[in-house]
Amino acid sequence: MRVPPYRMILPALATVVLAGCAKGPESTAENFYAAVGKGEITEAQGYLSEKISGLLPPEKIAAGLTEEHKRVVACGGIKSVKVKLEGEGEVRFGTATVSYRGECPEKTEKVNLVQEQGQWKLAPDK
Repeated sequence: MRVPPYRMILPALATVVLAGCAKGPESTAENFYAAVGKGEITEAQGYLSEKISGLLPPEKIAAGLTEEHKRVVACGGIKSVKVKLEGEGEVRFGTATVSYRGECPEKTEKVNLVQEQGQWKLAPDK
């Protein structure tokens, strides 16, 4: 039985498209800060590694992220997030600098990222 050519191309195309959707470590950090800024706490928690999630109960993590969201709102919201990372393999480390729309000064934080099950996640500082 002969397989039509388009049936062989579709799985290959799907693989390429899905691979292109994979988020890099920089975009994971940027998306985390954006989610916190928008008050999307559950989404922000999704960017945290199992190590962070294991340190505190989810309610405490959510409370901390909610407090940070309130601070971001008081600063006029997030204007931009610039992430600079180093490292290779499944570990990256560096800084994230958050600029605000209001009068608050820029905030630079250390960030660590690890790959868990093929996805980049924010990890605790060593």
